[in-house]
Amino acid sequence: MCAGQIPEEIGNLLGLELLNIQAIKGLIGQIPTLIFNISSLKTIALSSNSLSGSLPNDICQHLPKLEVLYLSRNELSGKIPFGMGKCNNLKKYAFKYF
Repeated sequence: MCAGQIPEEIGNLLGLELLNIQAIKGLIGQIPTLIFNISSLKTIALSSNSLSGSLPNDICQHLPKLEVLYLSRNELSGKIPFGMGKCNNLKKYAFKYF
């Protein structure tokens, strides 16, 4: 792991409800896919960083409690996953991939 990346180990925080890592200067790399397996998460806020890559198609499969998803102002690529329709509790979201 080089400096500035979100550590993969964050996926081991199985009781985590709020992940707020916004506007951290120098935060780079891909969003660890294990984050999308933390079923207790209600909020994922990763806006205003330099995160890259794409989101998994099954993004909401293991996130039944997700209410807020902020990913804008990053360097994400690809399309918004078709699996977003399974985020039944999603109330607030912001995507802008460039």
